Amino acid sequence: MEYGRLLLLFDQENPCWTEYLARLAGEDPDSLQSLRERGLLEDREGVFFLTDRGKEAFLKEAEECFLPVLPGTVPEDPDKSLFQTRLRLLLDRKHLQRWGLKEYVRGARFPIPDLEADSLFSRNGGFEWKWPCSPAVERMRRDWPVTGLAARKVMPPPADAVSQWFEGLGEPPGIFEADLLYLSRYDFQAYTSFAPLPGDTWGLLNADRFFCMKAPVPKKENFTCFLRTIGRFQLVLEVLRRMILPGYVDLDSHDQDGITWLVFLFETDDGAERCRDLLSPIGLDLIRPATPMDVWALSFEALEAFPEKAETIHDLIPVIGKAVMRTP
Repeated sequence: MEYGRLLLLFDQENPCWTEYLARLAGEDPDSLQSLRERGLLEDREGVFFLTDRGKEAFLKEAEECFLPVLPGTVPEDPDKSLFQTRLRLLLDRKHLQRWGLKEYVRGARFPIPDLEADSLFSRNGGFEWKWPCSPAVERMRRDWPVTGLAARKVMPPPADAVSQWFEGLGEPPGIFEADLLYLSRYDFQAYTSFAPLPGDTWGLLNADRFFCMKAPVPKKENFTCFLRTIGRFQLVLEVLRRMILPGYVDLDSHDQDGITWLVFLFETDDGAERCRDLLSPIGLDLIRPATPMDVWALSFEALEAFPEKAETIHDLIPVIGKAVMRTP
């Protein structure tokens, strides 16, 4: 390998890097400047990307290492890409998952009824979720009434069930996109005999799911923003339970509890605490229409400072995160 592992970090999933992230990945950050001087990297205010020459060198390195990967290109949102890479590296470093698989999914997009904030919830005279009474959700519940274990007794929905349903609704769907979706497959070998479901694009079956979102500043001015994200996430669960994974969202194929958490990410632990203080006074009403689900607040500060390596993700987030609201 002429350029070492550092160049191969710049794949499609991780197209941009900083010196801090290179160090976090176990590489010498000074080598980024060396690659820049060779014309392989471009430096934009401390953020490094592959040049055209760098992409050619990447492909050569990948071929020599027998790696089926492609070089990254400059993303539309470099800050989001850096957030995803940073979170992936830190989560990966802080837990072992010794008897399972870790999967980090970028760009996981879920179609949902396209409801604005005033159709999601109301704060007039007390907090109330309004989305369950929206015409689109009421029709979804009529068209797809079977959920839970009863749904396992009928034919699973076809791969295009969601797109066909929205086409019949006559309204284009909204999109909920997780900034980073982490799938934890503990004891995965016990599930290898179960076939995937047709519409399960992101492989959610038999995995614990952590939808990680880059959060705004936790202050009253952003209260509506947090509630909008939570409400849209609840719509994701509604679609999953009825049209994508009916019977397998809350219990896996061995009838073990399936975990689905919404995790807000902050730079500091103080930000995570203030998020909890902002949202938790709503109580169980914050999650009631979509339980079981949890809402957590987690900080990069706490991840970086955690001195150990937890066995699983379930031994990590509850220790360093802040529980905003949990299903009883």
